[in-house]
Order: sequence, then structure tokens, then C-alpha cells
Amino acid sequence: AAVASAVIIQTAEKLQQNAQKTGDDTASELRAKINVLGGYLDDQATDNYVLLVKLAAGSEDISTDDIIVQMQCGTTANNQLGGAGVAIEDMDTIDDGIADVGTMAADTGYAMQITGAAACNAESSIPVFIHIKGAGSTYEVLQIDDRTDGAPII
Repeated sequence: AAVASAVIIQTAEKLQQNAQKTGDDTASELRAKINVLGGYLDDQATDNYVLLVKLAAGSEDISTDDIIVQMQCGTTANNQLGGAGVAIEDMDTIDDGIADVGTMAADTGYAMQITGAAACNAESSIPVFIHIKGAGSTYEVLQIDDRTDGAPII
């Protein structure tokens, strides 16, 4: 009986540790994640893409410096864009140009402009990954049927 009790206690402790680790991993993954709501081609140049984004429910505020965008364009694998290649503007104060806000808040919509992706101009379907350092990732496929300025891409 003592041996059986010890085995049951060890098993229960192991299950509790596994559950705690799974919970911690899930919380870390969901700490911040970006939802893509829509998008269009920028009217300044055909190699600029604008994604309308918002942080997922329950996300914490994040620094835009922690965002990495990867686009798969033809033979250009994982074209990493960040910093100067990605600008994020608050949709509540959108103006003629997109200026980086510095921090994304959970209850605000944003326009994420992706520049420097000229290798994607010949593509009609562009896989995009949006990573947040130390948090979640988002995968979206941009479907481009029309290359005119302002055309929807999602």
C-alpha cells in the first residue's frame, strides 16, 4: 500500500508539473499576438503593403521594435523586414503618411505598412509571418488579384 501510494503521489506531482509548464507556455505564446483584419496595396508604390491589424484579445501592450515581419516572395525565402521596413500607425490618428507609434495597445487598431518587398511584386499569393519577440506569431496569406493602388490584398 505504501509503494502504491508513493507511485500515485509521484504521478500526481508529475502531472501537476506538466500542466503548470503547459499553462506557462500557453500564457507566454498568447501574451501578445497580432490579428490581421484586412489590407491593401499602398498608393505610394506597388511594393508597399498595408495590413490593418489589432492585438488579439488579452494581449499586453507591445513595442513595435519587437515585431518582425517575414514574407515569402518567389525565390526570396523569408525576406525579413523590421525597423525601417515596417511602420505602424494608430488608426484613430491616421494622417497622410504612416509614422511609427512605438507601442501597440490592446484596444486600438493599427495600419502596418510593409515596405521594401519589391521581390513580391510578381506574386499573387504571398505568405506572411508576423512575429512578436518573446510572444506569439501570426500567419496570413495575402491574396493579390489586382495590383492597382488601394486594391485589397486579403
